[in-house]
Amino acid sequence: MKDRYLLIVLLITILVPIGKVAAQSVVFPDDDKERGYYNRPYKRYEAESGKCSGSALFLNPTYIQTELQSEASNQMAAQLIEKGSFVQWANDEAADGLTIRFSLPDSEDGKGTKGTLALYVNDEYVQDITLDSYWAWQYTLKYGNNKYPDNTPASNKFPRMRFDESHYKLAKKIPAGSTFKIVKTTDNSSVYTIDFIELEPIPAAITFDDITDDNKIIFDDPTKNLGAFIQVNGGKTIFIPEGRYEVDRKINITSDNTKIIGAGMWYTELYFTASSDDRSTYNKRGIETDNSNIVIEGLYINTINNKRYYDNNANYQVGKGFMGSFGANSIIRNVWVEHFECGGWIANYNGKNSDNLLIQHSRFRNNYADGLNLCSGIKNAIVEKCSFRNNGDDDMASWSSSELCINNIYRYNTAENNWRASSLGFFGGQQNKASHCVIIDPMEAGLRVNCDFAGKGFGTEGYNEFNDISIYRGGVNNGTPGVEGDFWGNRQGAIHIASSAYYDLQNIKFENINLYDSKNDAIHIASSNHKIKNLQMKNIHINGTGRYGIFYDNAQGNGFYCSMSYENIGAETDTNDKPDSFIFIEDCNPQGMHPVNEEDNLKVYSINGSIILSGCRNIQISIYDITGRECYQAISSSDKITIPGFKPGLYIVKSDTDTVGKKIFVKK
Repeated sequence: MKDRYLLIVLLITILVPIGKVAAQSVVFPDDDKERGYYNRPYKRYEAESGKCSGSALFLNPTYIQTELQSEASNQMAAQLIEKGSFVQWANDEAADGLTIRFSLPDSEDGKGTKGTLALYVNDEYVQDITLDSYWAWQYTLKYGNNKYPDNTPASNKFPRMRFDESHYKLAKKIPAGSTFKIVKTTDNSSVYTIDFIELEPIPAAITFDDITDDNKIIFDDPTKNLGAFIQVNGGKTIFIPEGRYEVDRKINITSDNTKIIGAGMWYTELYFTASSDDRSTYNKRGIETDNSNIVIEGLYINTINNKRYYDNNANYQVGKGFMGSFGANSIIRNVWVEHFECGGWIANYNGKNSDNLLIQHSRFRNNYADGLNLCSGIKNAIVEKCSFRNNGDDDMASWSSSELCINNIYRYNTAENNWRASSLGFFGGQQNKASHCVIIDPMEAGLRVNCDFAGKGFGTEGYNEFNDISIYRGGVNNGTPGVEGDFWGNRQGAIHIASSAYYDLQNIKFENINLYDSKNDAIHIASSNHKIKNLQMKNIHINGTGRYGIFYDNAQGNGFYCSMSYENIGAETDTNDKPDSFIFIEDCNPQGMHPVNEEDNLKVYSINGSIILSGCRNIQISIYDITGRECYQAISSSDKITIPGFKPGLYIVKSDTDTVGKKIFVKK
């Protein structure tokens, strides 16, 4: 086997000239549209054929989940197999911050393996880069309903989260226009898989003198208990200088107007040390507050934790990076959080005000569940210009679990390589919005709106809106879990809309959406126990699918669409046959549909001076105006009819099965 790999490496070395770089940094196609985190400070260098040079084994793209590269960006990566094998690039600008996304094999006990790379710039050695798969490799059961992943490999499980990241503040800058390479320096059988490298110039560290607040204090003794220091100095601006600080318990902020300022995400690290093998560790990691006017910035937050739950039991959570409601007018910015259960779970569980939270310029990566969830009663939050990557549940979510979440906004964010659930999800709520986001390479759905979780459902005022969003290679085919499909082997659309277990899905609007190379259906619309009401889609462009542009899965309810375009559709038709139970009307300026008394088969709606009936085959229909004058009478020969020409006003629709009638208001 080793000889075969060596032969492959030698062939690739011959075919790809050493030192000749085929391409430099990657330009994201939506940057010029100002979608996603378009002004991010780092540049991407992909380790794949055509994007770099070297003697690596380049892996071809595949969506088959048993193949490691199915979790890589573009489903491609490079493998360093023999000692001395490398990948090389030419950089665009000077940089001293390096982030590497990689995969190393796991160990039999699930605690990972280590490896070392050497970084060279212009063929001059700079420093070693240590890789450790301790935080990677989560496993879930192939069969059964207990689908929470853990870090224990077994023959009856399949793997996810096979990649992780390490980042380094380099000993010296990589000059602009130089070549840099990473080289495998150990002679062992372990394969080092490289997805990409990101380089960025690191800003100068913030110092205590840079803080102009007179009410400031410095945490200048690392031997002290940081949590206790914050408690004693609540209400002040607390500066944490450059360094790595080990913290053995959760930090609780109990005073308004407290600010925790680090030297920067590349300089100040809070490392939570409580073992995730202890079921009580929920109270021993992360930062929590229900207080107002809180500021947290300039920190890297990490943990020894390497799984979602203790003993794979949802009753024993291992803790989030950020918790609590954050009160009113709080700010989280320039933070980097990874390896927690969730990066952040912001929720109003204690009856405290939760309003006007701002989260910006942050990185939520490599967490075992959600990147960030705005949950239960959060209002008027803005999350902008953030990076979400390699999280094991929804990257960006809002769930109205016990209170409506209202007017929260995700905007200008990029979500990549989500390995479970979706990159963006709304589960109930009112007037929440997501705009100018980019979603790339989710293993399952790109965007979900559903009723799968108990809670307050979707509100009746205004819309939950999605606009100016791009999704690349979203969705998943159905099949054997761990090979194809979601955790249960089910198919998911790149956009997955499902009114199912708990309440109607209503008042959802999509506009200016681009869906590229969806692995299955681009849009999946499904109903089971509840209906979809007033779904609106406008300017939706679908280019490339494994199957349909839109797949109707027992869809029930109503909606409008306008300017839908389809290219490179995998099925013979753009959509499957729409069921009569879902009234989906082409209209670019809908005035709103007005369902009346949906307990029987006859449904009545109005739009643009017309009355629309469904469920009316072979029954007599009579329509009367407010004065009782009969305006229309006929026996319908079809299940659905549209009757135009009504003036604005109130009308009564009667049938031979419903002599009382249904009221319907006609607008212009």
